[in-house]
Amino acid sequence: MPDVIRVATMTAVAVVLLLVSTPIAQALGEPAIAPWGMFAGLATFGVALSHVFRRALFPYLDLRATAYRACTTSEGAGRVFLGVCIVLASLLLLMGGVAKAGEVPPGAVQYMPVLKDEIRTNWPGMHMPSALAAQVEQESCVSLKSARCWNPRAELRTSREQGVGFGQVTRTARFDALAELREQFPEQLRGWSWSSATLYDPHYQLRALVLMDRRNWGVITGTATPDDRLAMALTAYNGGLGGLSSDRRMCAATRGCDPGRWFGHVERTSLKSRTVVGGYGRSFFAINRAYAPAVLFTRRPKYVPYMDGV
Repeated sequence: MPDVIRVATMTAVAVVLLLVSTPIAQALGEPAIAPWGMFAGLATFGVALSHVFRRALFPYLDLRATAYRACTTSEGAGRVFLGVCIVLASLLLLMGGVAKAGEVPPGAVQYMPVLKDEIRTNWPGMHMPSALAAQVEQESCVSLKSARCWNPRAELRTSREQGVGFGQVTRTARFDALAELREQFPEQLRGWSWSSATLYDPHYQLRALVLMDRRNWGVITGTATPDDRLAMALTAYNGGLGGLSSDRRMCAATRGCDPGRWFGHVERTSLKSRTVVGGYGRSFFAINRAYAPAVLFTRRPKYVPYMDGV
C-alpha cells in the first residue's frame, strides 16, 4: 500500500505541475516558469514510472532495508552514498540536456549585442528585452537550425507579401511597412530602403523592430499590466494597430471581456478571418493569436539570461 500511495502522490504532483505552470507564469509575469514547470512535471512522472517498473521487475528487492543494512558498515555506507551520487548525477545530466535544448541559435549569439545596443539607444527602460530577441526568432526562424534563423537575409515571399530580415519588414499591394517606418522615424532610418544594400543591414533591421514595437507600446493605453500592454504591442506588430483597436473595441462590447487584458479577454474577440489561407496553412486569426504567446512563453525563456538587464 505505501508504494501505491507514493506512486499516486508523485503522479498527482506531476499532473499539477504540468497543468498549473503556464497559468502561474502568466499570473506572475514570468514566462520562464512555464517550461521549467513542464520539465519538473515530466521528471516527477518519470520517477513515479521508474518506481513502478522497478517493483515489477524486482518485486522482492526492498531498497530501504538494503540501504539500512549496508549502512551498518563503513564500506556499505560508502556504496550507498555512491549510489545516491549516481542518481543525482543522472538528474543533473537530464537537466543539462534540457538546458542544451534551450540554447540560443548561433545567429542570435552574433546579433544579440546589436539588438541590446538598439534597445539601449531607442527604447531605454524597456522592461522585457528578452521578448524582442524572442520576436526575432519568431519572425526569422522556420526552425532553430535553419540557415535563415537570426539571419538578416531571411526572406518570405508569397503571392500576397514580401517580408525581409530579422523582423520580416513587409510590403504588399496595400501597404509598405518599411516606407511607413522611414516616414515615422526619418532620423533613425535614413538611408534604409528596399532598393539598397542597406535593406540587409542588421543594425537597420533590428532598429526598425525596436522602433515599431516602441511605437505600438506608446499608442496602446489603458492596459491592466505592462505584460498585457506588451502582448498587445506584439500582436499589433503582427496584425496592425488598427486590427488591435478593433479587437479591443469588440471586447469592450462583449459581456465579461476586459479590453485592458489580452490573455483570456481581447485575444478571444476579433473580426479577423478564421478561414485557412493558402500558402500559410492557417487563418489570419490563428496566426495573429498565436504570435504573442509564442514570443512570450515559448521562445522568450532561452533569451532571459542573455538579454534581460541590458
